[in-house]
Amino acid sequence: MSGTPGAKIEPDLHLPASLLRGLVLLTGLVLLPACGIDFTESDRGEDVFKTMTLSGDRFVNRELVVSLDVTVAYPVPVKVACYYENRAVLSAEQRRVPFAERAELIGERVFDPVDAEHPSTGAPHQTVRFAFSVPNPGVYYLGCLTPAAPENRINLTFEVKPAIDAVAQSR
Repeated sequence: MSGTPGAKIEPDLHLPASLLRGLVLLTGLVLLPACGIDFTESDRGEDVFKTMTLSGDRFVNRELVVSLDVTVAYPVPVKVACYYENRAVLSAEQRRVPFAERAELIGERVFDPVDAEHPSTGAPHQTVRFAFSVPNPGVYYLGCLTPAAPENRINLTFEVKPAIDAVAQSR
């Protein structure tokens, strides 16, 4: 070995910036569970919506009532809205429009925020009801969602038949 006696050989620790950023990001993601943050995925909006039922006579222009069992446990106001549509009559262009912008609004409600310090004590189970009627026969899709996060939803499909009076007159 040549060089100055007693000299230290130091390794070159210069990492590319992109690799360094990746390591910092990975370290942060690994440490998040230790901070009490948990990432979960819900496919039915189960953190807000518990159940949904539809009652009433399923005939044209008759009152129907959608009932939602919800629990809202967020420290911010949460809007819940219900919509319906007959998907069989939608054009390809209409299908590209987000559901909450193209469907008929049944009803909506904004829930007050819960206490951020004690979220479980401020999130009571509640039942919300919206009445509506459908003007035409067909098979309809009913969806209730949180517009701020439309993937948080619950839905059902139902059929509306012609009015009883119209059926009786056609005989």
